[in-house]
Amino acid sequence: MREFYVIHKERIDRLLFLAIVIVGFYLLFAVFFVYIAPFFWGLVIALVMEPLNRLLSNKMRIKRWVSSMICLALFIAIFASLGVWLISTLARQARAFSEAAPQHIEEITARLDEANIWIDRFSERLPYGLYVPPVEEIVPAAVTFLFGDTARVSGLRTIGSIGDYFLILILGLVSAYFFMADSTKILAFFKNVCPEWLFRQISQTKIGLVRALVGYFRAQGILMLIVGAICIAALFIMGSPYALLLGILFSFLDFLPAIGPGLILVPWIIVSLLMGNVTQAVWLLVLYVAIILVRHILQPKILGVQMGAHPLAVLVAIYIGFRVFGILGIIIGPTILMIYVVLRESGEENCMTQQSAKSA
Repeated sequence: MREFYVIHKERIDRLLFLAIVIVGFYLLFAVFFVYIAPFFWGLVIALVMEPLNRLLSNKMRIKRWVSSMICLALFIAIFASLGVWLISTLARQARAFSEAAPQHIEEITARLDEANIWIDRFSERLPYGLYVPPVEEIVPAAVTFLFGDTARVSGLRTIGSIGDYFLILILGLVSAYFFMADSTKILAFFKNVCPEWLFRQISQTKIGLVRALVGYFRAQGILMLIVGAICIAALFIMGSPYALLLGILFSFLDFLPAIGPGLILVPWIIVSLLMGNVTQAVWLLVLYVAIILVRHILQPKILGVQMGAHPLAVLVAIYIGFRVFGILGIIIGPTILMIYVVLRESGEENCMTQQSAKSA
């Protein structure tokens, strides 16, 4: 048994490392994520800002804790500016909608009355005992069918959890600073407690994994550009005065698997139907279907090209990740696949190096 391990040591270590990664992802995101969410997002922020932090500390000779403060302040400023822009834009749109709300309410009420009259006439032609409920009962039932029985309770719970989200935000930002300022100490501690073979596997896959992650986000950027271009073109043809703004918004929403453009498009379609604007509703439905098709058809192909994996493997990774981890699995699944691809490439490189050394 020991001889078998010695002969196949590198391959066994890679398979064991992949198994540890899969189990680690499962424990992290499916079991313990609710307890470590602020620190996970803090680590993500630190990794995103690390290139700038390294530039300031190494090239410009700024102390690490000062450069970390600068990077964190810059991150907060960027996202605060985006938040202010988004809130101000939504406020302007809400004010414009509230000014026209009486007319919209009157039109919707008239359409509801017409729909109920049509339902009454249709019900009269049905056999005795069959009943078609009015629109006032159909709409809540449809919402319950689409979003579940706890849709309203979940919304209220979300509103009531604003304090928890604020605490997560504060802890995430504070932990991001410590991750950036003390990255050397944290890495040294991790190296001391981590087994040597495991740390060696991490070091071997780090460069390839970074390359794969860059490819992943490059693929997502390409998909966002495609979705944004489709949305802007469709909305421009529809004559929307906010075609550019909505197209950019839809492309960003499409990047968020838990939200998606349906957050805006589905209510927009329903309101258009209630107001009798069937043409606009059809256009919006076609746009929504086009976004879904583009995302699900092109995503495996583009991700496969950027990651160096077959599109079918990417599709399988996305589906299994979604079934195991939920919404986050859409990202976790391809990430695990990227780690496997990097491990396979590193193994092939080692084999080639050993063969060349033997031949020499």
